[in-house]
Amino acid sequence: MQHSFIPYSKPNVIYIDVDGTLIINNRANQTLVDWARLRFLEGKEIIVWSARGADNARRAVEICGIGDIVSHTLSKPGYVVDDLGHGFTRYMDIIQVSDIDQSNAPKQRQTRVSMI
Repeated sequence: MQHSFIPYSKPNVIYIDVDGTLIINNRANQTLVDWARLRFLEGKEIIVWSARGADNARRAVEICGIGDIVSHTLSKPGYVVDDLGHGFTRYMDIIQVSDIDQSNAPKQRQTRVSMI
């Protein structure tokens, strides 16, 4: 299959994981909550997702008090179908929660992940 690629900007969407990321030790990760609020003010769409399902994502949003900035709560996918396979990740930046510091700005070290 031939691919014709049209240049495009990185989507203005941030997906935030729940367990160990938005919720740590049964508490809201306030540093991440503050960071997400700033990204929302910059025009980013915020989506919260969880491997334990959409209900878990909704509970996390309630616990963190961020329903006003979250557009969707989803389950993480069990399967991804894409013509690029794992290569679809080359079009996104993966930011580890530990790379979000107290000043609410990502540290310079962002991990770019490609699984191909």
